Parts: sequence; structure tokens; C-alpha cells
Amino acid sequence: MALPQWHGFIDPVLREMTDGKTRRNADIREAVAKRTHLTQEDMSEIMSSGEPRWSNRTNWAVFDSMKAGLLVREARGQYRISEEGLRRVSAVSPITYQTPMEYESYRQYNKKPSTPKVGLIAGSEVGLTPPSSVADSDPSESLEASADQLNQVVIDEIYRNLLELSPDALERLIPFVVRALGYGTDREDNLKPTQRSGDKGIDGIVWQDALGFDRVYLQAKRYSEGNNVGAPEVQAFSGALGQFRATKGIFITTSTFTTGARAVARDTAHYTLILIDGQRLASLMFEYGVGVQVDRTVVVKKLDQDFFDSF
Repeated sequence: MALPQWHGFIDPVLREMTDGKTRRNADIREAVAKRTHLTQEDMSEIMSSGEPRWSNRTNWAVFDSMKAGLLVREARGQYRISEEGLRRVSAVSPITYQTPMEYESYRQYNKKPSTPKVGLIAGSEVGLTPPSSVADSDPSESLEASADQLNQVVIDEIYRNLLELSPDALERLIPFVVRALGYGTDREDNLKPTQRSGDKGIDGIVWQDALGFDRVYLQAKRYSEGNNVGAPEVQAFSGALGQFRATKGIFITTSTFTTGARAVARDTAHYTLILIDGQRLASLMFEYGVGVQVDRTVVVKKLDQDFFDSF
């Protein structure tokens, strides 16, 4: 089943608490996971912070229920249901995202800038359309989604710049990208592109060891969007690898590859041939820090409940 959004956990949280007992947050999460029949797949989904997504959403359901007065916090990390919470559970109307907003205490809490229900980065609203509605996002997920959107904007900018490079410039760029991916050594000529004459279709070589026994051969094609690399070009590169008795080759283009071209690479038997299109190249450059710089660092902290429980 689809993992409920954070507000979808409010109802099972309250129903689990109807016996009036005080429970720790961890116990509430465990009980709610059983009540909602979360699968192993549901519970294995991890946020970029490293926290299980279901756990994060349950925590927000507990916290927002407390802010609405549906739960009472008896001690650090310990809650029981309130009289209003009991009344709400027994009511006919369903519990939705709007339910907490019916309570003045929650409306006041929701107005505070420290608890945004929209994506915020370093205190500023991100002027991008969120991938899901605000109702479906808790603050952690809004921040995560906004960061993903900002990252995608940068990746798109990288891609546009790649399309504007000259063919020679692209060939000079590619060895640095490959090096950033972890290929190559510290030898001075490790990143040197091959010369035009007699290169047999090879645009660059990256040495994997200091003596040059293991090499990665590179081919780069600066094509415009829509002018896709076909099977003949990949076959020609494959033939060049054979002449060099190579075991590894990387074919990179700013456009993309046809189905036939991908089949040629997939069916190559004697060496590994990797195809990287323009979108993937831009994503790899972003991920490995090629052609980008850090604009700002946002530190997001969370409560260390174990610390407080130790007192």
C-alpha cells in the first residue's frame, strides 16, 4: 500500500491512545506501524536525513496532535490522549489534514515562522511549485522536496551549458568528469586528451594505474538535442576499443542514444562499454562537484530524545 502522508497517521495515533495510557513516542510509532499494517517496503523508505519516512511522518502526527490539544504531553517524549482527542475519535466526521486547524492552539502554532508548512531554505521561501500539495508535506519533507527542486534547477543549468560547449571543449571537459567519478591516477598525463590525427575515434584516455596497464578510453560527441547518437557511432567506438585491446570504454554525448545504440553497448562481449547521455552527464557533474560550487549550507537539527531521557 502507499505510505500515508503525515496527517494520515493522526487517526491511528489517536485510536491507539484511546485506552488513556501514557506512552513514549517510540512505543506510539511501533503500535501505529502495526495498526496501519505497514509493510517492510513501507518501513524501508529512507529520507535524505537518514530517518525512516514512516517514522518521521508518525512523529509529526503526534506532535501536531499535541499542538491541537488532541494529545497531552505528560513528560519528555511521553503522551496521553486528551478529552478532546477522545471526543474527536468517537465523532462521525473523519480526521483529515484540516482537523488540527479547527483548534485555535494549532492555528496559532501554525502561524509561527519556526514551524513552516511550506518549503523553506535558509529562511526564504523557494519560488518553485512543490511536487505535492502543502497538505501532504510535513516541514522535513517540504525542506527535502525544496532542496531536490533547487538541485534540479542547477542540473538543468549544467545541461544547458554543456549544449553550448564546442566539440573540442567538451572533449577537454570529459576527462575531468571521469576523474571526478573515481577513475584515474595522479600521473601528469592522466587527463590528457588524444590528438586529432590517428586517434581512431578515441577522444581521451584515463589511466587506472600508475604504469598505464589498465586504461579507460573515452569518446565524446557534442550533439544538439534531438540529434541522437545511433548504433553506427557506437559500433565505430566499439571497433576502436578492439584495436586498442581495451577492456573499458565510456561514450558520452550531450544528446541521447537511440535504442539501437544502447543495444550495441549492452551486447558487447569482450569489454565494458558505458553510455552516458547529456542529462545523466549533467546529473553526474552535479553529484560529484564538477562545474558547481556550494552556495550555502543549511544545518537542520533534531531533538536528541536519548539525551533528555538520561536525566
